[in-house]
Amino acid sequence: MKMRGAVFLLYAEISSVMTLIAACTTNTLTANSETVDVTDKSVLFRELLENAGISSVSVKAQGVCNNSASFAFLRQTIISGTLFNARIESNTGEVYTGLFALTSFESSGEYNKGELFAITLESAGTTAFVDNDFRLLETGGIRLLEDGSYRILEAA
Repeated sequence: MKMRGAVFLLYAEISSVMTLIAACTTNTLTANSETVDVTDKSVLFRELLENAGISSVSVKAQGVCNNSASFAFLRQTIISGTLFNARIESNTGEVYTGLFALTSFESSGEYNKGELFAITLESAGTTAFVDNDFRLLETGGIRLLEDGSYRILEAA
């Protein structure tokens, strides 16, 4: 099945509220899981220990800053090195949540155009993944998400 590229929405927990920081129009999400090899000389094929390696999620994204407060949050987070709870939503229904570190932040802009940013996030703990197959149907003040049997209406 062919799909259009995903737009990631980056939310950060600020004062106990998940706040939209940016819509990331160019993105790469990588989920890694290391393996632990337990093969000994008596076996002809490699044996891996189940659920033993370290898992991580890495996100590289680019987009337009949502507003000056979002830009300030990203700048302050990279300078202070603090970890933050983040939620990354895709218009294809994927949702990743967890504690993340902002490891790279770059901003740029041209005369008479929007302020652009590029970031790299690295997971700093357990990352939850929800593939609820919800689709974003409308935007504006309200978002309607639908997966065929359920509908969720939430304030954007």
